[in-house]
Amino acid sequence: MLDPTLEAEGLGPTPFSEALAGDWAARRGEIAGQLGGARVLVVGAAGTIGGAAVRQLLGFNPARLELVDLDENGLARLARDIRSRGEGGGAAIGFNALDFAGWPGLALAEAAGPFDLVLNFAAVKHVRSEKNLFTLLHMIDVNVVRQRRFAGHLAKLRLARRHFVVSTDKAADPASFMGATKLLLEAVAFGASEQADAPVSTAARFANVAYSSGSLLESYLQRFEAGQALAAPKDTRRYFISARDGARICLLAQLACAGGRVAAPKFDPASGSIELADTAAAFLRTRGRRPVFVETPEEAEALARAPGSDYPVLLTPRDTAGEKEVEVFHGAGETIEPLNFGALEALRPAAIEPAALTAAVDTLEAFVTGARRATPGDIEAVIRGVLPSFAHAAAEASLDDRI
Repeated sequence: MLDPTLEAEGLGPTPFSEALAGDWAARRGEIAGQLGGARVLVVGAAGTIGGAAVRQLLGFNPARLELVDLDENGLARLARDIRSRGEGGGAAIGFNALDFAGWPGLALAEAAGPFDLVLNFAAVKHVRSEKNLFTLLHMIDVNVVRQRRFAGHLAKLRLARRHFVVSTDKAADPASFMGATKLLLEAVAFGASEQADAPVSTAARFANVAYSSGSLLESYLQRFEAGQALAAPKDTRRYFISARDGARICLLAQLACAGGRVAAPKFDPASGSIELADTAAAFLRTRGRRPVFVETPEEAEALARAPGSDYPVLLTPRDTAGEKEVEVFHGAGETIEPLNFGALEALRPAAIEPAALTAAVDTLEAFVTGARRATPGDIEAVIRGVLPSFAHAAAEASLDDRI
């Protein structure tokens, strides 16, 4: 059955979602055999993909789920939703408001483990979070430094059979610090798995998740409810999937990918992508409103106050840091390998010399802790030393400055 979410918003289904539905139906039995009675740790469980993954997991009757997230309100909402739906079966479920890589989080993994599967969705995922040195350092801390600490902890104490991390399309030939930190995340997770008896580590990159927390499409809901103009950048195309399909990609990837491989959508994103302005128009049409594209905030405000079915969509220039015209899923030096899926293929990452990676992450950790002072230029130089495909698209404009 196809997820009706995107279809209801005028965005689907798509050839990719249909192919993924076929893959899911074909491999569901294997996933059930893997997860039935299993012990699973989900990090970042209160996020959009984390929550969707938890709901998928519950359908396979695991014995125990330990859910970890810093967002205690998000965990409370997830707990209420699970209980209200009558989901969970006989699984023992722990809801833990913790930093996954702080001492209490590491101690929980040790006390509650070992796990058959660890799904790690923890991330700073917005390019807007690289807007100044301090938020950039936080991004590096969460996406790289803490990921290395956590993966090393799992490997050293043999706490997991399989360890999966979620990456992003922006990791392919990254143009933003966020994409670069996700590419480093893949590298540190895979590096930890090379230790003896370490978990098999895999990852996945996929397209934008429609209506995920903090996303442009989620802003349509908020702005429409408030009677405010919608906004979208000009000449920018993206491919969208539902949260449920994102969760299924993750579960298929951890099942089928060999260690040190990244699952990615098997399609040309340019051929199936949609102009972001068109997503706003589709949103309005499903609500009986006629989209009217405007170029200035003043036009948008005036039209928002006017009676009738016309509704403003403010078109903004694509001139903020780290933006690409369209997403891609594999970059320079990465090798595509078949995965026997209709929707997904595997990527072998470009090689990074282990000693160089360790030295780079050590330096980044020193920047994060304040042991060494750094500028954004210093950080960029360190990252570029191990990721030569990193081409930062710098800009003065910030998404926080836009409506």
